Amino acid sequence: MFNLMIILLSTINSEPKDSNNYKIAKFIIENIHNLEEFTLTDFAQSCYVSNSSISRFCRDIGLRDFHALKNQIARFAIEHEHAKGKFNFNDFEAQSLSKSYILSVIDNLKTLYNSHIENDLEHLVEDIHAYKKVAAFGYMQSENVALNLQYDLQTNGKILFTCIKFIDQVDYINNADEETLIIIFSESGTYFDRVFQRTKPFKNLKMKPKIYMITSNFSISLPYIDAYVRYHSRNDFASHPYPLIIISDLICVQYTKILQEKNNKTAL
Repeated sequence: MFNLMIILLSTINSEPKDSNNYKIAKFIIENIHNLEEFTLTDFAQSCYVSNSSISRFCRDIGLRDFHALKNQIARFAIEHEHAKGKFNFNDFEAQSLSKSYILSVIDNLKTLYNSHIENDLEHLVEDIHAYKKVAAFGYMQSENVALNLQYDLQTNGKILFTCIKFIDQVDYINNADEETLIIIFSESGTYFDRVFQRTKPFKNLKMKPKIYMITSNFSISLPYIDAYVRYHSRNDFASHPYPLIIISDLICVQYTKILQEKNNKTAL
């Protein structure tokens, strides 16, 4: 599934402000409801770039050509109406909207509390300690969780790779080998639907990286994912990304515990 707006936001968050890709992405975001009749030349003139820059931008964000970009823009209106529903959450009896929302978040975290994830997390953290090359990725809010994990693990001397730009994530995954551990944060479990839209994943399963997915999707089962950390969630606006943040914190707590245990054994 290709989400144009998420890709555009990721582009302006990662590209220099004076780059052509930044200018084009910003223009599309600001004018997306009025672009269905724009030609390639209209785009180029509006962004003060060449026609070839527009074509290159399309390829950089994972589209085949300008025609594919126009198709995504045409689909945006329908997807935009659907996306508005993500802000719905279960109301709780409270005196204010803020208290109702907070109670909703707490209620969802109770479902996480009742999830049995301890053993799965222990196996994951053991692998994080064992592998020299470790990476973590997610989409938008989930990528922020990966960034936090990167920062927190480095305090214990573990260097984890991640990147905001989705096309760079895809490139890393496609070029990773069996000596690499990759952690995917994906509440919906649809992360790889975006990564492998038009390509066959991992032609040689023996040479692929080891992959963990942290998700609330209990039905997904992909042949190239080695292990899952599954948790329960209501999957509404008040449920994301809080469980993933807590799980990221638990990974760091467990990793610290492993280091302490190994240091104690060494001291003996």
